[in-house]
Amino acid sequence: MTDRWRDLEGDGRRTAETIFSALDVARGLTDCRAPSRPSVSAIWSALATGRALPGGIVPDADLDALLADAASVAFPRQAAAATPQDGIDRHADGARLRVVPSLGAPGQSYLAITFDDPTATASRLIAVGDGAEPLVFALPPPVDGMVQILVDNSDPILVALADADARLYLV
Repeated sequence: MTDRWRDLEGDGRRTAETIFSALDVARGLTDCRAPSRPSVSAIWSALATGRALPGGIVPDADLDALLADAASVAFPRQAAAATPQDGIDRHADGARLRVVPSLGAPGQSYLAITFDDPTATASRLIAVGDGAEPLVFALPPPVDGMVQILVDNSDPILVALADADARLYLV
């Protein structure tokens, strides 16, 4: 689903609301462990409007589907783990994400995201690891199709990017 749901009127909007409600009920029936988890509609609303994601999100297939629908680029899992010191290079349709150690600033690395389309944009990088809440990293606007940020090697986003099982989404 894209943000086109906002343009729906009448029956279309009621159908979308019914689907979100049904997903909430189905998730509640299958997962009795965490009744305080945010609803699917609350997560989608935060993604669609650019607001902060609600707390208490547990990674599952529903979350991955919502993020994939909201993302301009979804990076697949990588074949092997990497470290920021070795350099990280991940590819997806529409973008390439690299982490390169800074030569001038020891202990720091550059996070560089290059879009295939120089007019493409994303305001957040969301990393979803198994069993942990999603990590949201705010991105500055791209310049000529590229975002480049200097981050400390201990930054949680670099730890998440080095995880081979982490799913990455540019939203």
